[in-house]
Amino acid sequence: MAYTITWQKNCITWTYSGVLTGEDLLNSNFELFGDERFDDIRFQIVDLTAVERVEATESHMRKVAHLDMAAARSNPRVKIAVVTNSQDGETLSNTYDRYIEGKSPWSTQIFATLTEAQAWVQRESET
Repeated sequence: MAYTITWQKNCITWTYSGVLTGEDLLNSNFELFGDERFDDIRFQIVDLTAVERVEATESHMRKVAHLDMAAARSNPRVKIAVVTNSQDGETLSNTYDRYIEGKSPWSTQIFATLTEAQAWVQRESET
């Protein structure tokens, strides 16, 4: 498995590493949506900083976006922090954004470090 999942009170963090495949992205989403805690989360942190190579296609990102749009019907309050220091990570995030734009209440922000993303989650939790 090229990812780990960490649950906090109102946030889930995915930490991906090594080669990130489209199947990893889909499987991690299935794990989230199949968990009873999903309805309580408000934030997702997607940490891509340890990813060495991305093997996710545009088709994978479309599927991830469609899964998220369906999940947003039961939990519309989710905000996503993508942590990346690579062009591949930014491309993944931008591709995802293109598919959900105007079709989902979920929003994404890109951060260069996990610390910045966690600080954003903390600030947003207080509002």
